[in-house]
Amino acid sequence: MSKILFFITIIFFQINYSQDYSDSFLKETAKLIMYESKTCVFTTIDNNGGPSSRIMDPFIPNNDFIVYLITNPKSRKVSEIKNNKRATLTFQNPNGYVTIKGTSLLINDLDIKNKYWKKEWTPYYEDIDKNAILIKVVPVSLEVVNSSKGIEGDKETWSPATIIF
Repeated sequence: MSKILFFITIIFFQINYSQDYSDSFLKETAKLIMYESKTCVFTTIDNNGGPSSRIMDPFIPNNDFIVYLITNPKSRKVSEIKNNKRATLTFQNPNGYVTIKGTSLLINDLDIKNKYWKKEWTPYYEDIDKNAILIKVVPVSLEVVNSSKGIEGDKETWSPATIIF
């Protein structure tokens, strides 16, 4: 009888406390949050080594969580990326959030800018060849929490489910 109780306890523990989700499930869940959020918080490292965050309108192609952003080439984002390429993107919806930690690359090639251009950006940039620079964020890791899908992070440490790319 004690062996049966032991196995029931183990199964109960695994069902209620396990955060072992497949990478494909976590990625699909993360994509839903990213597409629903419409904006993201883009964080870079400022010249004093502190975080510098702002809300941005991302372009999210369906290619392994690479995200594109656009900015003025004279913005502080550009100087911060030139000094430190590490960046974080955070997306949220009512059920949870996705955080992508990655490397930022500045792209000034007009063909690439046109490829990843969103029409919503046009009113803010008179000449995309001269007045706009593309930021490409390549993921290193992804964290996801989504209560509606049961992805709530570790019960003790609150550490979210994570994928390393």
